[in-house]
Amino acid sequence: MRNIIILLLLSCFAFANTLKLNQGEIKAHTEVFGDSKIDPSTKDIKVDLNINQNNITTIRGNISILSESLKSQKETRDEHMHKLLQSKMYPSIVYSIKDIKPNSANFMITGTLRLNGISKEVTTIANIVNNGTTIQINGKFSILLTNFNMKPPKLLFLTVRNKIDIQYNLSLKQR
Repeated sequence: MRNIIILLLLSCFAFANTLKLNQGEIKAHTEVFGDSKIDPSTKDIKVDLNINQNNITTIRGNISILSESLKSQKETRDEHMHKLLQSKMYPSIVYSIKDIKPNSANFMITGTLRLNGISKEVTTIANIVNNGTTIQINGKFSILLTNFNMKPPKLLFLTVRNKIDIQYNLSLKQR
């Protein structure tokens, strides 16, 4: 019986391919009410993703960034952002893909976002194109800072918006 279970597990992995990141970017956007916008981004992305039988809906795994890799146009503002994200205590921001389902012309990706030591389910609508050699995943979603135990910062009479818009563009290749 044990040999049969091991054989079944191995046969499942035989059809799985690892996806490697060719290039990508993750951008965030928020605003300081009465002042300006904040648009940090990073291209320093790590993926640990698998796909079975070249089927988009079987993609599973993690997409992660180091929170300190997020940079905007203002270095002093970045220091405040990294402090808010508690980058020293929680250096990684990780999205774990749990499910992908077709949704009209796009796909609905459901997963868990781990940010600031808090994990929350996040669903995003993405455009996913598999052209045989690469898989392009582009989409966006929004989160609230307060949902991840972060209080929007204030400076004098200026307050950072609670809502963060996140946009991602990933180009993946099967290994």
